[in-house]
Amino acid sequence: MITLTEARRTIAEKFRPRAAETVPLAEALGRVLAAEIKADAAYPAADRSMMDGYAISAEDHSERFKVVGEIAAGSVPDFTLQRGECARIFTGAELPAGASQVIMQEETEREGEWMRPRQRPRQLFVRKRGVEAETGTVVLAPGTRLGPADLAILAQVGAVHVPVVPAARVSHIATGDELIPPTGQPVPRGKIRDTNSALLAGLLAQTASHLILQSRCGDDPARLAHWIAESHEADVLLISGGASVGDYDFGARVLTEAGFTIHFDKINLRPGKPLIFATRGAQAAFVIPGNPVSHFVCFHVAIRQALEVLQGLPPSAELNLVYAELGGTETLRGDLRETYWPAQLTVQGCLVAVPRRWSSSGDTFSLAGTNALLQVKTDTAPGQMVPALLL
Repeated sequence: MITLTEARRTIAEKFRPRAAETVPLAEALGRVLAAEIKADAAYPAADRSMMDGYAISAEDHSERFKVVGEIAAGSVPDFTLQRGECARIFTGAELPAGASQVIMQEETEREGEWMRPRQRPRQLFVRKRGVEAETGTVVLAPGTRLGPADLAILAQVGAVHVPVVPAARVSHIATGDELIPPTGQPVPRGKIRDTNSALLAGLLAQTASHLILQSRCGDDPARLAHWIAESHEADVLLISGGASVGDYDFGARVLTEAGFTIHFDKINLRPGKPLIFATRGAQAAFVIPGNPVSHFVCFHVAIRQALEVLQGLPPSAELNLVYAELGGTETLRGDLRETYWPAQLTVQGCLVAVPRRWSSSGDTFSLAGTNALLQVKTDTAPGQMVPALLL
């Protein structure tokens, strides 16, 4: 049995990002940038007003100024201010030649074609040309996972075709004769609704991975072998259930027969001890303990690492943890295995983590509101600091 750190290191060593592809800007959300993006021009392209007011020369100390023009945002001024002259200007508009300061309209008095400043503030209220970026400035670095703000930057510099690392292609097969598709009908005795398929589909969507196949095979090794063969285009194969040592836990055997090499089959982890990781060439497979909380934990602490490395993010043997104050009233008991406890993290002057009720790893309801996993190695009482993995 290996540690989680050893497992994460093993996983990272087996993956490499694929060659970059280009996608439309509208499809780039969540993808990892494969090349640097540079500004195609200066931003802003000219000196622009930060206020509604009057553009003047900062060196002109006239007591009053003649208004010789008006400049709206989007228009290009075609005149030059002379001494004693100003122009009415609006927020975002380009300053005319000869102007270097904007006087806010609240600080002026207008008398016909004349403007008199009530006072001359030190602030120029001008966004200088190129203050945000010059032509050729790197505005986004490779390895950036693109969020909404990054898409705005891409749009601003005209990068409408975006070089990204290809999304991970994932197949998922759920084992277990007890599983039935989720419906609004009563569940027959001895059966349970399949929750892991919905859980994994949602988790994969959050990583911008492509779920290219999802099916159930019951407790039939031959059907599992069939779906493994059908998943030949997947980068990662996820198998729900069949990870332990019971009579119906045939995941490792079927993978081995299909030509996969098992790299580990147990982790010092709670929940999720019997997680299996295997590879066949460039393809990888995980056999995940069947209970939903085990799925949730294994995905965040191990499987996600594989998907991120595939998509161009740097690997890390250690999880990126923050510290939070343990809330609630119950002491979290340590275990011989490294435990990751579902919790809800909130900001209450500091980060406070309230553990979710967790009766067993089959308790799907315990995941409601979970946005963090608490790393518990020893007994931790309320008020103590606890490491937390933000989700």
